Amino acid sequence: MIKANESDKSPLTPPAPDPTKRVLFVDDETAILFAYRKLIERWGYRIDVCESLGEAIRLIRTHAYTTVIADLRLTGIETTEGLEILRFVGIERPGTTVIIVTGFGTEETKSAAFALGASYYFEKPILPSKILNALNSLN
Repeated sequence: MIKANESDKSPLTPPAPDPTKRVLFVDDETAILFAYRKLIERWGYRIDVCESLGEAIRLIRTHAYTTVIADLRLTGIETTEGLEILRFVGIERPGTTVIIVTGFGTEETKSAAFALGASYYFEKPILPSKILNALNSLN
């Protein structure tokens, strides 16, 4: 029998909505954005989603997010737009926390993400409960 980690579990009852908690989720996969939007909204967060670096920068300039969740690669195999988003947040919104997610992680990108100030770094596939637990610990 395999037991789930306590950190893999999410609360059973969603909290009441809190309009001060606003999240930006950046990923190039529409299905992932759709699924996480529904999940994160259910847990009391306001959420915006987008698929590109340019749109993420525009939204970060426009809104005060408590957390930005960014996929590492948005436009190709050798790209690291998630790190660019992390750098931008550090300059423009230093109080905002950032979670990096990737399906193409390396020790080098993981180290770079933490050096730039990422609060969490997850490799896909990732249990949705881990994202929720990370959000709850940061907010």
